[in-house]
Amino acid sequence: MKYRCRLTITAVCLTAAFFTASAPVRSFAAEVSSSAALESGMETAPEETVETAPEETVETTAEAMTEETMEETGEDWPAEPSIVAPSGVLMEASTGTVLYDKNMHEQHYPASITKIMTALLAIENCELDEMVTVPHEAVYMEDKGSHIALDEGEELTVEDCLYAIMLASANDAAYALAIHVGGTIENFADMMNQRAEELGCEDTHFTNPHGLPDENHVTSAYDMALITREALKHDIFRTIAGTTFYEIQPSANQPDLIPMSHHHKMLFNGKFHYDGVFAGKNGYTTVAQNTLVTCAERDGMDLICVTMETQGQQVYTDAATLFDYGFDHFNLVDIGGSVSGSTTASIHARTNGVESGSVVTEEIPVQMKEDGCVVLPSSVTLGDLDADLYYDTENAQEGESATLEYSYAGRVVGQAQIVLPSSLVIPVETETPVETESPEEPVKQRGNGFPWLYLLIGIAAAGALGGGSYLFVRRQIWKSRWRKRKYGAKDPVYRRSVRRSNVYHIQARKRRWWKK
Repeated sequence: MKYRCRLTITAVCLTAAFFTASAPVRSFAAEVSSSAALESGMETAPEETVETAPEETVETTAEAMTEETMEETGEDWPAEPSIVAPSGVLMEASTGTVLYDKNMHEQHYPASITKIMTALLAIENCELDEMVTVPHEAVYMEDKGSHIALDEGEELTVEDCLYAIMLASANDAAYALAIHVGGTIENFADMMNQRAEELGCEDTHFTNPHGLPDENHVTSAYDMALITREALKHDIFRTIAGTTFYEIQPSANQPDLIPMSHHHKMLFNGKFHYDGVFAGKNGYTTVAQNTLVTCAERDGMDLICVTMETQGQQVYTDAATLFDYGFDHFNLVDIGGSVSGSTTASIHARTNGVESGSVVTEEIPVQMKEDGCVVLPSSVTLGDLDADLYYDTENAQEGESATLEYSYAGRVVGQAQIVLPSSLVIPVETETPVETESPEEPVKQRGNGFPWLYLLIGIAAAGALGGGSYLFVRRQIWKSRWRKRKYGAKDPVYRRSVRRSNVYHIQARKRRWWKK
């Protein structure tokens, strides 16, 4: 019992000593954890009291980021005007820079501005003098809308069809042209959607070539600006979309002259005339309301204005407001004529289209490979812009091009193609001829070298065998003589060795005799 009490007391003492010693360690670990948290900017708090901010209060949109950048750097974008249209965009044509944006990615019914895409596909896939035959469906559509009273089987050129759809907004001509280009309306709609995707349109889905109501036929102001920008690259589109009056001449199938005038009122002298407007297309349906695409030019700068779902004549007032904003507050600047020899840029290397490596900012030489422009607010110079150079590592060879992109206030304002700076050129590894022996020569060397090795090994083996035999015989003779001296001639071992020796000599004499 006495020993049990001693053991219990000892155990209690050891336990108390362990916890007393470990307390400072736990306290030190807690202090280290707390200090690390404070250094990293974290606040220590019980797990159940930590609250995450509501998702809607976190600003992650590009607009919020742009506003923060403007506040921190002092950069400013001209104050934007107010328009009645629920959705609109103002884009500079040569650079694609968006100067004004109001819900530009919001989907709407496009109505007849759809015909800009129809015209673009016809220009890209047909010759102007190709003959188009009007099909039955084009004449007897259930809801024909605006038309030029084409007859079934009538023939007219692609050029005449283009004037009909862009000026008179003729749905029968759009239908006939779509059948001519795509074979069927479904195939042509697929072509429209594929081309829209190639141009970067993400809010667009077309189902017909004319824009008559369909709940699945939608687009956005931004996408229509992209489509119009591509169409403006064709001179024939500029000419047709800016013509105020046109006549389709009589033919064998149609003896009557078909006159038509443009429906876009900003092209004419009158209440809504705007100086500089050179092309456009309007549209209207009950569900789409008024839609309008307008192109204007001043001082070498082409602007594209798109407004969607506007009521009444306000559609033209909105366009004029946006053009005033663009021409009064922005200038188009030629990069080649403004950059003198070099510029400072952040360099981005891309491999298979994916950015790789770290971004380095350094001064680079600028040698223009293709003309490029930027759109600047009137109070901003080229030196106020941020420059980024993008190049592909797989094509980083001498004379290749790189993209020099400029941005301001978080917006890309233009780019140019320049010659890849020599410091970024990756040398091409050229194979220099090396004098090597033919494949047969190493074989000859092996054939000539190994026999000497075999010969040396054979000589060594023969020497070892001969030496060993000699030593063995000498030892046997010595042992025989030693036993004779020690045990006499009657020793059985000695007598056996002598007998063997005599037999050997007798056989040797016989062999010599037979040879004789």
